[in-house]
Amino acid sequence: MNSSTKINIIQYRNGVPAETIDDVVSEKRLKILSNDREILDLLCTPTMVKELVVGFALSEGLLKGTGNSELQQTWCAERIEIFWRDEDIEVRLPVETPEAVATLTSGCARGVSFMLNKKLPLIHDNFKVSIKTIFELYKEFQKKSELFRTTGGAHIAALCDEKGIIAFAEDIGRHNAVDKIIGYAFLENIPMQGKILLLSGRLSSEITTKAVRANVPILVSRAAPTDMSVELAKGSNITLVGFLRGNRMNVYSGSERIKK
Repeated sequence: MNSSTKINIIQYRNGVPAETIDDVVSEKRLKILSNDREILDLLCTPTMVKELVVGFALSEGLLKGTGNSELQQTWCAERIEIFWRDEDIEVRLPVETPEAVATLTSGCARGVSFMLNKKLPLIHDNFKVSIKTIFELYKEFQKKSELFRTTGGAHIAALCDEKGIIAFAEDIGRHNAVDKIIGYAFLENIPMQGKILLLSGRLSSEITTKAVRANVPILVSRAAPTDMSVELAKGSNITLVGFLRGNRMNVYSGSERIKK
């Protein structure tokens, strides 16, 4: 399914109307079911759907296991059933979820979490990256955002190492974009050690929590963090970088991983 749609519009320039065609980002309702029960209803860009569902399940602890290697051996992503319908996308997860889990709806103002009270892990990763490399990676990252350039309506996320971008995702939701990256890394068996997660959107506590659960040591965005996000980053030993714009950036935690 396409990530954007061409729409006939009336465009005004200097008060003068003209008919033209505009690219608008696609939006689709995604319903995730487990045990024949709907556990999540969210809106997304209908690309990398399997990656999105797997990433969400991983970052919310819906899959049992202590690490990616164990999960790869005990859980088969190929058993995920995806049904494309005119109105929505229905996904059936081959996992058992607690009956206490209710149907939740995600949005721009807040994400969805089933594990808000669960203690986050401590990141043990001595990976370091230079300031120059961070700026070069983010410049490359912004150039890849074709959907944003054509529609202006998408968030982007990418997984990188010091050499360049490994995985790239776009979505109407910043949480979804991060989950697509996490899911892609799991499906392709890419370890998160020594990696950097680049984002275009706000560094909320939910985004930082997803990064910590995925075991990513460095999180970078051009946008601002929240105070809770900074607190979580410090508590989990993750490097949090925000306001990366022009030739400046702010390091809110984990500055020992940033080298000159």
